[in-house]
Amino acid sequence: MRLRGRLSGRFPVGWVRMRWRWLVVAGALLPEPSGAAVVKLQDGTVYENVTVLRQDERAVELQIPYGTVVLRADSIRSIDDQPVDRPPPALPPAPPPAPSLQPTSPAARQIQPAATAEPTGWVPGRMEGAIAGFAIVIGGWLATLLWVQRDSDRRYASRLAARRWWNTVALLVPFVGPVVYLVVRPRDSSPATARTAAEPSGPPRERLALEFLDEHHQPIACPPRAAELSGLESAQALLAEAVTQRASDVHIEPQEHHFRVRFRIDGMLQERATFEKSDGQRIVAALKSLAQIDVAEKRKAQDGRFSVRTPLGDIDFRAATTVAIHGEKLTLRILDRKGGLLTLQQLGLSRVMQDQLDRVIRSRAGMILATGPTGSGKTSTLYAALSRLDTKRLNVMTIEDPVEYELAGATQIPVNVKAGVTYESGLRSILRQDPDVIFVGEMRDAEAATIAIRAALTGHLVFSTLHTKDALSTVVRLTELGVERQQVASALLLVVAQRLVRTLCEGCREPYTAAAAEWAELG
Repeated sequence: MRLRGRLSGRFPVGWVRMRWRWLVVAGALLPEPSGAAVVKLQDGTVYENVTVLRQDERAVELQIPYGTVVLRADSIRSIDDQPVDRPPPALPPAPPPAPSLQPTSPAARQIQPAATAEPTGWVPGRMEGAIAGFAIVIGGWLATLLWVQRDSDRRYASRLAARRWWNTVALLVPFVGPVVYLVVRPRDSSPATARTAAEPSGPPRERLALEFLDEHHQPIACPPRAAELSGLESAQALLAEAVTQRASDVHIEPQEHHFRVRFRIDGMLQERATFEKSDGQRIVAALKSLAQIDVAEKRKAQDGRFSVRTPLGDIDFRAATTVAIHGEKLTLRILDRKGGLLTLQQLGLSRVMQDQLDRVIRSRAGMILATGPTGSGKTSTLYAALSRLDTKRLNVMTIEDPVEYELAGATQIPVNVKAGVTYESGLRSILRQDPDVIFVGEMRDAEAATIAIRAALTGHLVFSTLHTKDALSTVVRLTELGVERQQVASALLLVVAQRLVRTLCEGCREPYTAAAAEWAELG
């Protein structure tokens, strides 16, 4: 009876009921673990060990090791080998007799490797929520216990100091849980702790391995822990995915509370990942260090370049930084010199245009220009023309920043401002090498344009590029650079103004009947 009295005095029935109520709350606060899913896309891309955050008829949101991705529902083939439920597309009426629209680009018919992610460590997310919920439950439980025990124990009824001490503890304990939650709460995204591998939509092949090269094209040795802390591992995962997704540019952009990463694929920007502010800054610093850019300088724009080695060959990256209101933005241009040169037949030109270009490039002197916006394939077009020349009988020399393709039999000079090799000095050096054909990567200023025009007027065939919207604007741009109109009229042989045309995905394309006005516009 005495033992029962002590128990009932120190632990009243009301506390026992409250204890079970708190345990029920604890079960509600602990998040339920979600299993890893495997998502397969129509183009062969496979996302492994991901979590499906949201799914509806139009889009699916995934949590991948280095951020979140929102995909269109019609681009997903299956989730855990289960087809994605979506309404079937409406079939169009029978089209009239007309030529079918088929993608003509050879790149659209090739099966390209796709990126997957494998976690290399613990990815924070749901476990912090469980710890925070548990801390809040324990804090409330202790506060209730102390409060009830203070009132039930008569020893503290007449002691003012003891009562104040119990009041202080009872008030401080409930704050422990929220403090723990603020410290370990899951943020919008998690750092990229993933290695990217290639999973082509065909027979199994070796996974893509990507390693950074120094200025002497030797692999950079970095311990795994140092690579993770410096952001090099996260940068490696991003660049590996960019290469496998055939991206032409990578944009690492600071936002107010995070960093956003976007890839330019087939001319369109696509958001691929988000990073916390600190993680994004480490990635930018690691890439700046690789590109030989001053890491401490964040107040002005800087340029640099670096290379990576993959089983598909060495790939060059051109880096450019600029200052924004939320931090430093980094843009990477991917230059795959092993991608293979296109021929004139593969450019998508009409037969008449091919004959005109083929006839003009056999001239002995003059200037041929390719114009268009950045990334419109100007260099590819000029290299397709240069590949038609007989490099065994002609002395072909190029000056580029950087060299984008390797042309057999040609002497190719990369621009190196730190070593004093610029377009102007390189052109002057080339003119003393008895050249027959000169390719200037870009006419950026008046001095380079003047030297190139003079070379075309003195018996050399000159190829170069300009940034203009059409062929007629090329003449205006040359005169703005200081070239006289008479020199432009005498030297200019041909101007090719071009844009890139997006091709249809072979996995998710749908039949479409073009209207009469569209057929008329297409010719």
